[in-house]
Amino acid sequence: MYASVWKRFWAFMIDLAVFILLFVVLAQLLDDFTVSVILLVIIWLYYAFMESSPWQASLGKRLMGLKVVDKRGRRLTFAKASKRLLSRLVTNLTFYIGFFTAAFDKHKETLHDKMSHSVVIAKNAEFNPNDYEEEPAQHDLTLLTVASVLAALVFVLLLLRWVVLPQYQKFGDRLNAAHITENLNLAAQNRPARLEAARGGQEVWLKSYSGCVNNAKDPQTLDCNGYRMTLRQDGIFAVSRLANWQEYTLFKSYATGKITCEANGKAAQKFCRSLDLP
Repeated sequence: MYASVWKRFWAFMIDLAVFILLFVVLAQLLDDFTVSVILLVIIWLYYAFMESSPWQASLGKRLMGLKVVDKRGRRLTFAKASKRLLSRLVTNLTFYIGFFTAAFDKHKETLHDKMSHSVVIAKNAEFNPNDYEEEPAQHDLTLLTVASVLAALVFVLLLLRWVVLPQYQKFGDRLNAAHITENLNLAAQNRPARLEAARGGQEVWLKSYSGCVNNAKDPQTLDCNGYRMTLRQDGIFAVSRLANWQEYTLFKSYATGKITCEANGKAAQKFCRSLDLP
């Protein structure tokens, strides 16, 4: 009688397809903010009207042979259907962990089902409220909510550690490499002035570049934020480190005008290969 998790999942996917189609159409006509506001209103009215209608179901639920009732087997009012939609925000905040708790519940209830006092059942099922054994709702609901939120926090922390942080570090490494490349090109363009100032002597930096200061002990070296540039007879070297502390070197050749990247560590070598160098 109670709807399975997978039937509800596919019902959600059908509804999601409807919203995506609406978004694509509206995005062609309106700005992003207006589209977002309109879509939120549409989602609210869609679920509230559909689940309080004689269908007692959204389009996805209807196609999957499901309907929504309260815990006495009655059709939801518009207000209760709206409350049910708001309750889904809690399930969404737990990254849908609150949805899949239905797999372990004897009434197949999700977190938002419990919060809105509703049940999803088969469309043709005869719901007998006397067969529904009411559980100690407040205690169980509080425990389920806390467990879901804690599980979501653990998921977020793992996501940050293994997905977001590496991507952020990778972005920072590439941004740093792009900045170094700009300074190498600029330094190569300024070489004639440096040679004129040296008058046949040691080629030195004429000034500091963005984020760099002249090295007090070595006039051919600039110490910069996150890297170091050094003048040589055949070109300019820039030594930097990745977020994992592996070192790599960018070299601007005077003869060819090209920039090459070299490294020893595997991660740094992979990083060098990923760069689109001039």
